[in-house]
Amino acid sequence: MRAFSFSYGALGSLALLLICTGCGPQDENPTVAQVGDQTITVQDVRDFLAKLPEYAKDEEAGKEPLRDHLQTVIDTELLLMEARSQGLERSSAYLTSLSRIRKAKLVREYERRTIDATVADGEVEEYIEREGLARAIRLGDILVADLETAEKAVREIEGGASFADVARKLSMNKETAARGGDTGRFSTRYEMIPGLAEKLFGLAVGSVSDPIRIGGRYAVFKILDETTAQFNPRQRMKIAEEFKRKKHGIAKAELVAELRDEYRLEPVRDGIAAAVEALRPGAADAGHDPSAIALYQYDGGQITAADLIGAAKSRKGNVLETLRNAEQVVSFAEQYIVPNLMIQEAAVRQGIDREEEVAQWLKEQGKQLLVRVLRSKVLTERVTIAEDDLRQYYEANAERFLHPEQTEVQEILVRTEIEALQLKGMIEDGAAFGDLARRHSVRSLKVRDDEGRFHVHRYESPQFGGFVEAAVEAEIGELTGPVKVQEGYSIFKVLSRERKRETFAEAEMRVRSQLRRQKHRNAFNEYMEELRSRYESEVSIHEDRLEAAFAVPSL
Repeated sequence: MRAFSFSYGALGSLALLLICTGCGPQDENPTVAQVGDQTITVQDVRDFLAKLPEYAKDEEAGKEPLRDHLQTVIDTELLLMEARSQGLERSSAYLTSLSRIRKAKLVREYERRTIDATVADGEVEEYIEREGLARAIRLGDILVADLETAEKAVREIEGGASFADVARKLSMNKETAARGGDTGRFSTRYEMIPGLAEKLFGLAVGSVSDPIRIGGRYAVFKILDETTAQFNPRQRMKIAEEFKRKKHGIAKAELVAELRDEYRLEPVRDGIAAAVEALRPGAADAGHDPSAIALYQYDGGQITAADLIGAAKSRKGNVLETLRNAEQVVSFAEQYIVPNLMIQEAAVRQGIDREEEVAQWLKEQGKQLLVRVLRSKVLTERVTIAEDDLRQYYEANAERFLHPEQTEVQEILVRTEIEALQLKGMIEDGAAFGDLARRHSVRSLKVRDDEGRFHVHRYESPQFGGFVEAAVEAEIGELTGPVKVQEGYSIFKVLSRERKRETFAEAEMRVRSQLRRQKHRNAFNEYMEELRSRYESEVSIHEDRLEAAFAVPSL
């Protein structure tokens, strides 16, 4: 049998061909290949080609590309044969994933047909008004190292001291402390960390917050002022999407409540208590499988501990360890299990899973999943990555692990063009750039050093309001400006441009990712060659039929 290289691009093709193989009545399509008891027809190949992206269709009428596409179809059948011969269709990994895929599909289909979350004209504006989303607040902040100091700040303010005086005295945020804590800008809740927004947007103007933990520090905030924000189209679209999600969520909750009543869903208290005990750390050592324990029952079915375990494992972290009592188990089940299971039950009772289009989709997904399970098994068995492998790959591919181009600048930022022109003249007359930057630049010391030096990258353009675009185009060593930027007027010199090599520690994650992909690709190609050799006697190809079916008619 002729050898063909199998690539990651081919994996995408596998998904396409699984949709196609076996389609169409064979009496109308000549068979172009036979793999075991599976026939591959001309129509299968046509359907496969039709679903390829445009870039993959070049010269598709030629014999060589066609033969490659046919080989991809054949390879997939070989993978399916091998997976079935290994019993992977009966493996827990396959069955669990297939069940999850089936549930998700049925839930989506039922919701699509049942829930109407269309947003009518004016609803978004009503939502913005009702929720106060257009409110923007200007904050004062006092940032301190610990809770004790934060509480001291609150006591002093409550005792009559002004917020501004306490900020100047205690705040570690030197930039705002100099202004009595005033951050100097208005923010909507969408521009603020969600947890912080929840604590602050309920406060009226003039109110002072309790101490709030931020990272390893504490902050006390005051609502200095408020205004009404004007949303740009992108922000309004984000709000509309949020409203639609909430509207869908409310409709789904109402639907689930109806289904619970219709199917008479009830918790099994004894079962929940038994599951809590069975899932305690160390309980599994007793040899009792808790999977069959019923947590809920309804007309025609039940929710078991197996459903609980599956849902918990599908979420990040060790969720099972957090379910220590009946209340926690019920809370988790009500949020993550009951809603979709009720909807799935409704879909099955309605026969959605037996509809031809849905049933075919589920069958195709099962095949794709089976190939993925086999691939995962093969790569787990064949690919290991040692520390030495990572180091060698890093050293051999140094050009791949570079920082983005960095432009080092020295700058003075001032509020007016006149100031900028005066300072530029002083520098041209011999004044020290660093001394002037120290005395006059309003650029935050969080960004620059005392003499105005800092570096920028192209991707930081939004942060610097027009400065980056000017800096990356300026000549090295040339005094440039004044340049109008968002914060005022800038004069600057480009000191250097370079792309530094990342250290191994900085690049390790990408090194590992790239090396893993390379090893996976090579290992899977080797495995495919082995499969082709092993099943060579099971494969027959009719090159003449393939060529005849796709021949270009002569004029």
